[in-house]
Amino acid sequence: MKHLSNQRGFTLLEVLIAVTITALIGVGASQLLSNISDIKTSTEVRSTSLRYLQRMDTFIRKDLWQITGREIKDSYGQYQLSAKTDGDYLFEFSRSGSAFQLLNKSGVSNLQRVAYGSFSHTSEFCDDAIKPLEESEYNNCLVRFFWPVLDRTSDTEPLAQVLLDQVRNVEIKFRGQLINTNNPAETVRSNDWLDEWPGEYLESGVVPDLVQVKLQLEDRYLGRFERVYEVPRFAFNGL
Repeated sequence: MKHLSNQRGFTLLEVLIAVTITALIGVGASQLLSNISDIKTSTEVRSTSLRYLQRMDTFIRKDLWQITGREIKDSYGQYQLSAKTDGDYLFEFSRSGSAFQLLNKSGVSNLQRVAYGSFSHTSEFCDDAIKPLEESEYNNCLVRFFWPVLDRTSDTEPLAQVLLDQVRNVEIKFRGQLINTNNPAETVRSNDWLDEWPGEYLESGVVPDLVQVKLQLEDRYLGRFERVYEVPRFAFNGL
C-alpha cells in the first residue's frame, strides 16, 4: 500500500523570489561596506590635512612672535627692510631665536631670515609636496624658506620646507601703525588691512610697526582657512 507524502518542493517563483531577496541583501551590504570605507578614507584624508594645517599654523605663529627689526644686506650689498612683501615671496622678514642659536658659542647670531611663498606644483620648491593624481584647481603649495645667514652673498641659497600642499588663493595681509620715535604717545594705528608691507606706512620720520598679519587660503579638503596672527608690540624700533 503506497503512502502519499504531504511534502512538496519550492515552486520556481518562490526560488526566484528567494534569490532576488538574497541578491538585494548582498548589494545593500556591499554598498554599506563601500560607504563605510569611503567615509573612513575621507576622514583619514581630512585628519591628515588638519595635522598639516596645524603644523603650518605653529610655524607661522612662532616665526611672527619672534619677528625683529633687523635689516639685512642682499647679495648685491643693498640694505633690505626687516619685513617686506616685495620680491619673490608673499612675506619676508627677520626673526630671532633661530635653530642656529646653539652655535652662538662660536659667534653665530641667533637671528634668521624667513620667508613664505605660494608656488605651483610645477615649481622645484614643491618637489616634496603630495601632488594630486588628477587635475585639480588646488595646484599650489605653501613653502617656508629660511637662510643660514642674514646678510647674503651671491651664492647664499635659502632652504625650502613645504608646509601645506593642494591649496589655492593664498594671500597674506597686514595691519600696522606709525610710531613717532620722538613721542611714542602720538603713534597712529589703522584698522585697514594692506596687501603690501610696509606699503603706505613707509614714511620719513616715523617707524612702520607691524601689528597683525592675516593669512587666507583655501585647502582642498578643509575649505577656506583664515587666521590672524598678533605681532609683538614695538618689535621694529626697540621700544
